[in-house]
Amino acid sequence: MEGRERVVEFGRELREGPEPSDRSIKEIVDVLRPQLQELVAKQTELAKTELAPVGKRAGLAAGLLAAAAVFMLVFLIMFSLTGIYLLNLFLAIWLAALIVSVILLIVGGILAGAGASILRNLDPKPHRTIRTLQQNVNWLKGQISR
Repeated sequence: MEGRERVVEFGRELREGPEPSDRSIKEIVDVLRPQLQELVAKQTELAKTELAPVGKRAGLAAGLLAAAAVFMLVFLIMFSLTGIYLLNLFLAIWLAALIVSVILLIVGGILAGAGASILRNLDPKPHRTIRTLQQNVNWLKGQISR
């Protein structure tokens, strides 16, 4: 029996059973327990399925940021030395070092901004899971109020 069929069957069992006023809380809980356990398991599985792509994108963004950091370190060392020696031919050493540092700061900022932009655009909220949980709560409220 699949999803909706089980819900219909469960609803039928509730309607055909004794009147709600004749049931004890324990009887109601005993009837609901297996369905609620299965519902929680399915909702957990749905949340995992829904969040997997978000996790992959977050991993990609973190990887890009880490790669940018390593690249920036090596690039900073090599390029700054080259730039400083080159500019030292025309300018004072301190001015050459300042110019090279500003250029490297701009490149690093661009790379960090790209990674941060990806992270900002992620939506980690499991919308389908929340929607189905709300539907289940509304259905359960309707069954209890009968």
